[in-house]
Amino acid sequence: MRKVVLLFAAIAPIVAVALYRFGVISALAPIFVSHLLILYAGLVPNSSWWGPIARCFATTEREVWLTIDDGPSPAHTLQILDLLDRYSARATFFVIGARAEKYPHLITEIIIRGHELANHTFTHPSHRFWASGPRATAAEIDRCASQLRSAPDRPARFFRAPAGLKNPFLHPTLRQRNLQLIGWTARGLDTVLRNPQRVAARISRRVRPGAIILLHEGHRATSAPAFNLECIESTLRELTAAEYRFVIPQPPQLRVTGDGR
Repeated sequence: MRKVVLLFAAIAPIVAVALYRFGVISALAPIFVSHLLILYAGLVPNSSWWGPIARCFATTEREVWLTIDDGPSPAHTLQILDLLDRYSARATFFVIGARAEKYPHLITEIIIRGHELANHTFTHPSHRFWASGPRATAAEIDRCASQLRSAPDRPARFFRAPAGLKNPFLHPTLRQRNLQLIGWTARGLDTVLRNPQRVAARISRRVRPGAIILLHEGHRATSAPAFNLECIESTLRELTAAEYRFVIPQPPQLRVTGDGR
């Protein structure tokens, strides 16, 4: 699909010139459609049009993968780790490199507690990442990776784009660095909703064995400091009651859609 979108974008101006004799609207139509395709590929989370993305994993057990974005956070990380210990749950923390640089002790604590680190860019530029060029894309990934390599752990294997937004240069950059793009099966919209029980209920409705769950930390730390913690605790409680276990899958287990061609 990647090649189809890029090819259509390349020939759209030629088609527009050919159609100009039928009127301005006819001429603008292929340009408009090509832009829509590019925007869809980049702005729709979990879209695999630009390249492969993992949205679930293979398992024969009642297992799910809990992923927590946007940390580390001095307001939340240690309490989240305590919650995970309480429910015997393992999780992957998709961390922002600038925050990892600022709070290295929290990165170390995540590792010590038996969880995994993953790359979530250095500055989390969600407002512009979808339109970033190859240098900016690589810099965001590499600067975050540099922070994770400074931790006493193996290099990160996984990457999640800020807000799930992608650009045409992302997948080649990830492929060169042996990183797998990770999406999600179920997200609670905890950056939008205001009720932790609604967040957990939304996730529970979408969960199945092999689901990838997306939650966040570090948000509303001043206005509602307990909110992210309550979302995570409610999710852990509901899914544990439903006999799910929280695990970290191995790369061969990932079910990847889209080949980027």
